[in-house]
Amino acid sequence: MQYVIVIPAYNEARFISGTLESIASQTRLPLEVVVVDDNSTDDTANIISAFTERFPFIKLLKTTSTAVHLPGSKVIRAFTKGFDAITNTDFDIIVKLDADLILLPDYFEKILDTFSTDPQTGMAGGFAYIESNGEWILENLTDRDHI
Repeated sequence: MQYVIVIPAYNEARFISGTLESIASQTRLPLEVVVVDDNSTDDTANIISAFTERFPFIKLLKTTSTAVHLPGSKVIRAFTKGFDAITNTDFDIIVKLDADLILLPDYFEKILDTFSTDPQTGMAGGFAYIESNGEWILENLTDRDHI
């Protein structure tokens, strides 16, 4: 079972390195990762570019959108552009990630096992924890049924 990842990103310089390092450290690597930089004004694009040099499966797609605040729709547009930019189409699963997540090294191995074990599975995810004063606390929106 193969997977690809699309990551919409806007001004994520503070977090994107951790996200991409955790993806590159997976026990089951993705076929391709497309990070969509939506006209960031910080160093996001440069950080992603450095990762594309180290990891050929990571790609940077630069886009621009309007400055108008459109909750949700900018992320959807960025995701769609990233999905359309995927060049390796031999995948079974498409993953949309936020640009500020750090994943355990076996995260996708477990996700793929879920799909392999139960063919009825249509969506899968994990728990989200937030770092607070050096401790990892379960995000209050996360429970067993949350995706």
